[in-house]
Amino acid sequence: MKFNPQMLQVYLVIGTQNTNNDPQRLLKIVKEALAAGVTAVQYREKDGTTLTKAEKVALGRQLHQITQAKQVPLFVDDDYELARTIGAEGIHVGQSDTRADVIHQLAPDLMMGLSVHNLEELERSRSLLPVVDYLGVGPIFATASKIKVKDPIGMQGLDDVITQTSKPVVAIGGIHENNVTDFKTEKVTGVAVISAITKSSDIKNTVQILKQRGK
Repeated sequence: MKFNPQMLQVYLVIGTQNTNNDPQRLLKIVKEALAAGVTAVQYREKDGTTLTKAEKVALGRQLHQITQAKQVPLFVDDDYELARTIGAEGIHVGQSDTRADVIHQLAPDLMMGLSVHNLEELERSRSLLPVVDYLGVGPIFATASKIKVKDPIGMQGLDDVITQTSKPVVAIGGIHENNVTDFKTEKVTGVAVISAITKSSDIKNTVQILKQRGK
């Protein structure tokens, strides 16, 4: 699968730590989200996950079967071995994770996402950008979905990064149905969410609102 910025329109980030440590609930949510129009999924087992390595692989393979059936890319958060084992199409790394260029040397076919918090991190990452397909920028707003999250940068911080890169940008952090209209300009390629979907009582409606961004 080749990278296309349209993949990033509505990007679901999910792990069992977001589903009360229930793998079956995770799979159910992903199925509903894909049916509703989610365009990318990131498998992220962190922040208190209780799964063993073998359990992560088993769940990852089930998850990949579901995303493959919908021809939607599956990214794995900072776990190269897991990504290769389950056949994921991409990987996403943060500033303190395995370097993007190292992963690219090992697996140049993997699509690559890189987290950037602000302009300073963008500048520090310049040498990595040739092997990166997109940037995940944020948190934009305050969020409780991740542990050790950085301070929100707001819309101005997002704009500052966007103006200094030609890479597609996915906004992440505290984005939900009531504030997604802030992104109705074409400045961001997509929005990434966790709780907006995992805690939604109507996933179909939530995804449609996120996809349209109030347009």
